[in-house]
Amino acid sequence: MTVLTEDDLEFNFGSALDAIIFDDNDLHSPSTIKRVDFIAEFNDRFVFLEIKDPDRPGAANPEAFKTKLLSGNLIPDLAGKYRDSIWFRTLSGKATKPVHYIVLLSMASLEPALLLAKQDELKRSLPITHTDWSAPCAQACVVLNLEQYKKQFGADSVRRLSAGG
Repeated sequence: MTVLTEDDLEFNFGSALDAIIFDDNDLHSPSTIKRVDFIAEFNDRFVFLEIKDPDRPGAANPEAFKTKLLSGNLIPDLAGKYRDSIWFRTLSGKATKPVHYIVLLSMASLEPALLLAKQDELKRSLPITHTDWSAPCAQACVVLNLEQYKKQFGADSVRRLSAGG
């Protein structure tokens, strides 16, 4: 069972073949590429997971994060992380399965409708398809809150460390 931690969130990738912390300077130095936080390999796909957790205890400025999200300034950063990560994996010969890009925005005050709107913006910003491409750059691209993530991947797939148990 692979368990990875990002700040106050612990992820259980028990059903994955492998899972790594991709946003690791030792793996990429020297490099300025933007990186998703985790990559998990399953039988039929890779999952690129980017985590934004302004609800974590002690978060510096959750309102600044919300402003960045609402203004549209966060989406280009999220798109860049995916593009650089897929580029790196492709050139490393490790893009051998379809990729699902998942952005976890752990901010309880965000409405699901806003998450859907940001998901649409992200898909346009990547972009997912292009007339010159023979296949989409991602099979799926979703923006989820913590509750939605647990519904999709299981109640035990992520837990907040500061909540205990």
